[in-house]
Amino acid sequence: MSDQSIQPIKSSDLAAETSVFTSYLQQFGLPIDNIIASTDERSIITANLPFFLSTLSAESKRDARYLSKFVGATAIGLFDAALNFVWNEVVLNLRKKASIYGVDLFFDAAVGEKNRELYKDENDLEGLKDIVLLNTCRKLELISDIVYRKLDNILTMRNEVAASHPNVESIGGFELLGWLQTCVKDVLQDQPSESAIKIRALVDNLKSRTDVIDDSTLERMKSELKYLSLSHVHNLLITIFGIFVSPSSEQVLRKNISEIAPLVWECANDQVKYKIGAQIDGYRTNLHQDKLEKGIEFLKIVGGLMYESLPARTIALENLADQLEETHEAWNNFYNEPAVMKEILQYCRASADVPKEVLPKLVKIVLRCRLGRGLTYKNGVSPGGVPLYDQFLKLLDDDGVAQCIVTFFHSELNEKLKSRICQSHLKAVLQNLRSIVISERLRDSLDILLEDIPNAYLAGMKREFRELTAPFIQRS
Repeated sequence: MSDQSIQPIKSSDLAAETSVFTSYLQQFGLPIDNIIASTDERSIITANLPFFLSTLSAESKRDARYLSKFVGATAIGLFDAALNFVWNEVVLNLRKKASIYGVDLFFDAAVGEKNRELYKDENDLEGLKDIVLLNTCRKLELISDIVYRKLDNILTMRNEVAASHPNVESIGGFELLGWLQTCVKDVLQDQPSESAIKIRALVDNLKSRTDVIDDSTLERMKSELKYLSLSHVHNLLITIFGIFVSPSSEQVLRKNISEIAPLVWECANDQVKYKIGAQIDGYRTNLHQDKLEKGIEFLKIVGGLMYESLPARTIALENLADQLEETHEAWNNFYNEPAVMKEILQYCRASADVPKEVLPKLVKIVLRCRLGRGLTYKNGVSPGGVPLYDQFLKLLDDDGVAQCIVTFFHSELNEKLKSRICQSHLKAVLQNLRSIVISERLRDSLDILLEDIPNAYLAGMKREFRELTAPFIQRS
């Protein structure tokens, strides 16, 4: 049908005047305020709606029953019902977009960990409130921020003014047409972004593969990840983590996730990384031992153990400090110490990663290992452990450096400083600490020790050193 053949109609051609309806309602003692739109408002719709409908493609109108209901409701004057018909279609469309994106991915972003297991397939999309559906679509960039703001306003008006709730407000003709245009043009005729479709395809391919991902595929994925938005990266990370810890995941699937997880982790920000750490802590609290073990394994794969919760990190580092001490005192310690120290460093990439509760214990054992036993064999220190101990000492902040100075004067460490072999290691330790320290008081304290390495163990008897270190060394 051409635009010229469309015949304009008047409100009276579709339904009786508003006064006819109100008179009829009055006969039964029914309310008449804000029930039927005025004839003038209905005229606005009948004058402008034909032009809008003519701009839509035949394909988009073929099964658009919501538009037929919209036309009928506006003709009668039930503008609130007309808005409800359109909004219901928007909700169905957003659910469809969620399905195209992938319901597992969508639920990972929409539902908290506590209730996540209740949402499994497309039918469960109905269990999400409209505002949650809308917010998640925005979060995952299935709709733009501008469209989100428009739809949020329409949802508010639908809830406050439309037929879904009792109300005392009315909807204007031009207002209703504007909402219709937003819903149809910005949502119902819009397709999911290419990035959203790529994410769905990536997850589906991971699940369906029966072989391990090759290097060329990994390189291609790495290049594609760089161009994904943060919201897509974060949702992908949460999803592959969930798949990895799931008891039903096969070994090949976990292996492939272990290959791509570091790439995704590198592109994500700290917020989502700490969220994963919190989830793992939840497994610990709820005694989900299998998921807990797989979760920690995942963090090891991506180098993210420092993102575990503070209590979990504290306990883990306490245990590793004990393990390093036992290894240091055991047979073949030179070869076994590095493995334990590497695990400690997985929890500690910056000074803030070291909980203050475990700092003294950790500093003490690391210094014991770094200063060595005073033996001539390999100068008393594990060759493989030296760079690892130095790495730990260099990540300390001023509080950590102060703790090191305190530890030098513990009886056990102070005895080591009398050994010439240990003194050579002490010099290297002090130089490393001096290179990172900020406080002038701490720097001056380190300089006094460096000036007389052979007698460093006696520095606590010097007045100048005692005054400099008084704020952090408690003496009886």
